[in-house]
Amino acid sequence: MYATRQTCRAAAKALVLGAFTVALTAVPAVATTAGTAQAARAGVFSCREVSAQLPDVFARSCDTTHWGPVSDFVIRDSTSGVSYFCRSGWAEGALWINGQNCRQLPA
Repeated sequence: MYATRQTCRAAAKALVLGAFTVALTAVPAVATTAGTAQAARAGVFSCREVSAQLPDVFARSCDTTHWGPVSDFVIRDSTSGVSYFCRSGWAEGALWINGQNCRQLPA
């Protein structure tokens, strides 16, 4: 009887330890996958209102439906024609776009 209980406990510990090990190895994989999910490369956003305080650019009333992170994109002021290249940012559809690490492009 004692050997059976001891065997059962050992088997249960092994299962719990195995499940825990699998969970620990799966968590970094999930985090890595989410971390490497790159921001959408958006191309050019044409916006009616653009406010540049380089290296940041904020724009409103844009011609996009994209929501979420963006990278390597251009914000173009549709009224003045001035454009800014930004390395990263966030878009909230047509409402607004916020760009970081931006620089003004030559005309």
